[in-house]
Amino acid sequence: MMIILTGGRLSRAGLMVLGTALVLNLAACSSGNTEPRKVVDKSGTQITVMDNTSESVYTKLKLAGIDKVEGVRGMDWVNEDVIAVDKENRNLAPQRIEGTERYPHNLYLHTLSSGEETPLVEGDKNYGAVQLSPDKKYLLYKEAEDVVGLGYIMNLATGASVKVDEAPFRMEEGGWADDGHVIYPSMDGTVYSVDVQGNKETVVKPGEPYVHELGQSGNIIYYVTGEEMQLNAYDTETKQSKALKKNVVWAIPSPDGSKLAIVKRTQPGEMVLVLCDSEGNEQSELASGQQVFGTSWSPDGSKLAYSLIAENAADDQNGVFITTLETGEQTPLLGDIEIADQLRWSPSGKKLLASSAVLKDNAYQITTYVIRLS
Repeated sequence: MMIILTGGRLSRAGLMVLGTALVLNLAACSSGNTEPRKVVDKSGTQITVMDNTSESVYTKLKLAGIDKVEGVRGMDWVNEDVIAVDKENRNLAPQRIEGTERYPHNLYLHTLSSGEETPLVEGDKNYGAVQLSPDKKYLLYKEAEDVVGLGYIMNLATGASVKVDEAPFRMEEGGWADDGHVIYPSMDGTVYSVDVQGNKETVVKPGEPYVHELGQSGNIIYYVTGEEMQLNAYDTETKQSKALKKNVVWAIPSPDGSKLAIVKRTQPGEMVLVLCDSEGNEQSELASGQQVFGTSWSPDGSKLAYSLIAENAADDQNGVFITTLETGEQTPLLGDIEIADQLRWSPSGKKLLASSAVLKDNAYQITTYVIRLS
């Protein structure tokens, strides 16, 4: 099953609340060959270890292996061995939704080396859209209410959470501006900032009813508005906003803020991933296809990981890739899967996290892939 949605972070993140039968922007892709060699059962969780250490014919980047964890949806890294995941809580009573029994999705810490899991947020609600702060001390998550959700910030040291806002906002929106602040657009388009204590302040009112694809680097906040999908940059110091480009699906600033990874719509059914400077001036084209999504910068800014669906279904160019910016070389990583979320690099930049969901027997089967690089 392949669900392709247009526009914005929805295509990039593919957020999904399975417990309520809600799937937001699940984009599918497939390429490559990751044939499993052995299955290890750790604490009831099956991990399939891929025996693939061959060097890619496209690049000098080496694929050390791929581990597959069934039944959990990997969301982000806490450290090199622990990831934040969501999964069904089968210790609770299922809910009957559209004639099907569904268990609530709760949040856990999953240790990759042992399979051990520690609860983060449990209850009869559905929780998801997890993002760790850059310093890995706080966790942003949402309590789902259909296509919107109530945002929370959790202190991982204490387990205490504060509300981002009393009002819900779109599930696919909101992210970390720095170690201590989350930025997000309200349903009326106002951009807010909230600190880890829950103190909120207005950042900018763009005057558009739909503001999306927020990203911040230093004092610059990037966001997309309007039917022309205009990318804007707002300077929090000068309080000035300027238009950079049109037909932008989304834009992600590099870790040092010097570059933007931009996906733009060139025509119906075609998107292009381009590398730009911080002003949106194009430097090179990295990939093109029917969909380009999941894009994530490596911590040192030297590589971009992304998922691609080719324009032509017959092309063998679907899947998850890494492009090394210095050389332009491309490494294919995963195939024959459906990527559900933004790809996430581990703090060291030596691992990549991908999650997928496949509809089978009227239920989604969740798998997390841990891609190891050398």
